[in-house]
Amino acid sequence: IEAKQYGIKTGMTVRDAKLLYPNLIVRTPNPALYRAVHLLFRRIFRDYSPDVTPKSIDEAVIDLTDTLCLFKGGVAGIATEIKRRFREEIGEWMRCSIGVGTNRFLAKLAASLHKPDGFDIIDHTNVLDVYNKLKLLDLNGINTRFQARLNAYGIFTPMEFYQAPLEKLHKQVFHSIVGYYFYLRLRG
Repeated sequence: IEAKQYGIKTGMTVRDAKLLYPNLIVRTPNPALYRAVHLLFRRIFRDYSPDVTPKSIDEAVIDLTDTLCLFKGGVAGIATEIKRRFREEIGEWMRCSIGVGTNRFLAKLAASLHKPDGFDIIDHTNVLDVYNKLKLLDLNGINTRFQARLNAYGIFTPMEFYQAPLEKLHKQVFHSIVGYYFYLRLRG
């Protein structure tokens, strides 16, 4: 978290990171600890739904479709409780961003809006407002190559991406089923 404040990103080389912040301290990785914390995450998540899909060592999707009615306070109450439990059961330094959406794409986007400890919901009431505030590269799955491809077809913003016709995305921009999938993802 502290390194990100200086523009240092995950996967960046130490040499490049030290160009941004010369006093950088490089820590030795501890895979056993990361796995142990990951298992604690999963245990907490499974208290809210049996349908938990890990996406990486520090990310998971919790499908609340069949269990939401069991908890008071709805998704906001569950998010608050998960954050509290992380601090109490894993460590007071533990932060987590939680995103809720009608699909995984929107949930992941919601989780990225106010890192490192945010909680956001994206649904039919605010999705277009969210798209109006973002750049293409803020969308999960859009890298610089896809951005260039979209730009070549006159799509420069997430809102323009959302408004693009299915046929254009499928047959012109992506030349594959990928365009169809993005069309669906963007609409939740």
